[in-house]
Amino acid sequence: MADDFDELSRVEAIRGQSGRGRRSLTDPSSRRIPVSDALADCPVDRWVAIDEFFRYMRAAGHDFDVADDDAWDLYIIDKQYGSLGYAGYGDWDTLQARYALCLIFEYAATLGLVDVAYTPPAGARPDYHDRWGTDDLAFLSRYDGLKFIRLTPLGAYILGVGEGYEPGEAEPAAALDVLPNFEIVDGARGLSPADRLLLERYAEPVSEHVWRMSPDTLLTAVEAGESIDALRSFLASHGKRQVPGPVERLLDDIAARARAVRDAGAARLIECGDAHMAELITADSRTAGLCFRAGDKRVVVPAAAERAFRRALREAGYVIPGQLP
Repeated sequence: MADDFDELSRVEAIRGQSGRGRRSLTDPSSRRIPVSDALADCPVDRWVAIDEFFRYMRAAGHDFDVADDDAWDLYIIDKQYGSLGYAGYGDWDTLQARYALCLIFEYAATLGLVDVAYTPPAGARPDYHDRWGTDDLAFLSRYDGLKFIRLTPLGAYILGVGEGYEPGEAEPAAALDVLPNFEIVDGARGLSPADRLLLERYAEPVSEHVWRMSPDTLLTAVEAGESIDALRSFLASHGKRQVPGPVERLLDDIAARARAVRDAGAARLIECGDAHMAELITADSRTAGLCFRAGDKRVVVPAAAERAFRRALREAGYVIPGQLP
């Protein structure tokens, strides 16, 4: 990860990072190494309290600096009264701990190096309330709720302390019964929360483990931007057997209906004084390519062509009363 991005910027409550305080910040790469080294020392597949991890970091020599000076240009709430310099070097819990929390939660955890146990951040780490003006802050960072970490076998391998890594077998997809009456039954009760949310975009829940599709639920899904092909793939990969014919025909019909009408963009409707004027505008070489006829006395102008249409109409000797767009 390059030094052009600093994970500390994700802790928005610590201000001054983009101003004068930026000059005092150390290179992010110099901070990532000690955090990674400390993670590599963790026992594999065992939960470790985050505060114990921090104590170990400092005791084992995996400490690091976030700022080169006493952090006077970094502050909370107010630059004068809330400067981190008052605590002498910003204090470890405010700067180093918050940086490490972000690095672990945002990057180590999302890469699968560690598992995390997380609670809502409000009130989780009240170690900043002795600072001026922080009484109304429910938390200093969104990562304050990180309570425990667990080094995974993958993490141990990537960090160079594991002899090898064998990925576990993927859990089989939940076996759904897709019935000819358009019901979908999770008989094995193995559908994940994410898959349930996906399914409920297209089908109406009948009970905890049964959903029913209908033309209305499918059209509602398509209108909201969902894809019938995505549903078709989901049912094919999660179903016990081939999707029944009636369901396939329903999906084909809805997919065809979705292609039958499309949004061509916004437009302005122009009403002419009579049909002759409408014919004149749509036939004139200057305006003909910028509009089209809509009924006896009306002309439609696509929004993207409105300015050009107004200019061409003026060249033809006419204007539309009112302010230009």
